[in-house]
Amino acid sequence: MQQIVAHYTHCVNEDEQLRQYRDWIERNMFGFGERCFLWMWKLLVDRMPDEFTFLEVGVFRGQILGLIGLLAERSGKKVTRYGVTPLDSSDGHWESNYREDIEHLHKTFGIAQDYTILQGDSTDHKIIEQAQKLSVDLLYIDGGHAYDVVRSDLDHYPQIVKPKGYLIIDDCNNAHDMPDGYFRGIESVSRAVDEVMPPAVHNPYFAFSYNIVHNRILQRI
Repeated sequence: MQQIVAHYTHCVNEDEQLRQYRDWIERNMFGFGERCFLWMWKLLVDRMPDEFTFLEVGVFRGQILGLIGLLAERSGKKVTRYGVTPLDSSDGHWESNYREDIEHLHKTFGIAQDYTILQGDSTDHKIIEQAQKLSVDLLYIDGGHAYDVVRSDLDHYPQIVKPKGYLIIDDCNNAHDMPDGYFRGIESVSRAVDEVMPPAVHNPYFAFSYNIVHNRILQRI
């Protein structure tokens, strides 16, 4: 784990565009997570077909939504991006105009504003119905952290991932051994994920790829 984190972090810092992006995110509090995650996303986008679809559950101020657009543009790929998010202070976030925040991030880095926001709580039946009409190559779940919310997200969203596509879940590796100082995740999230996803249990639709700190990467079978 330490070697992977160190290598991915080094790669981000050596990549001028990604380094500047992450520096700006950190200075302006536009997202959380580790710096090394940007390289994880770069490698995942590299595996995507020339045209792919991405859905993020829990957009916050747009760090990952924007990053996927940036990575697709620079690799010459066409991405269709969706986000499920309430655009408000739900789940303990501070008050902000989240729609304007996402737009501002995209304008700052010259990323095309060609995403679609499904505004609402990820557990809302109307939002679930809209999302389940999609078929995605890349799904990122980082929404509400309450156990019931996570289980709902896992019950309703992974099914839209295409075969050979990827599911990335945040904050869910509490049960995994890590060096001191690494943030493993949030207990309620990890408990919900470990009830239905490998490597904790068998899942007929997803195979475990790897963990990096508190992100878990799974591939649709």
